[in-house]
Amino acid sequence: MAFIRTKRVKGILYRYRVESTRKEGKVCQRVIEYLGRATPKPGKRKPKAKNAVKAARASVRKAASKNVRQAARKVARKAAKTIVQKAAGRAKTKAKKGGRSKKRE
Repeated sequence: MAFIRTKRVKGILYRYRVESTRKEGKVCQRVIEYLGRATPKPGKRKPKAKNAVKAARASVRKAASKNVRQAARKVARKAAKTIVQKAAGRAKTKAKKGGRSKKRE
């Protein structure tokens, strides 16, 4: 069964139609036909799969960290709000106690 193989030689990709054969019990590839260069023209290069995967991972990390930061901000706001409310409540109770309690002579 023949298949197409891409081979890189000095940074340039070439395509070959090859088939698998056995020689002395080992599998090797026999070139049936040379198909030519596979490297696209410099202006029309597609991004490499590795770069696309890296970019996708980076965008996922960025989105995740953004969500984490937003969640942390919400928690911090809630905590600050409760602290302020507790402090205000303490101030009110102190004011009430201070107004009620009078020293007896």
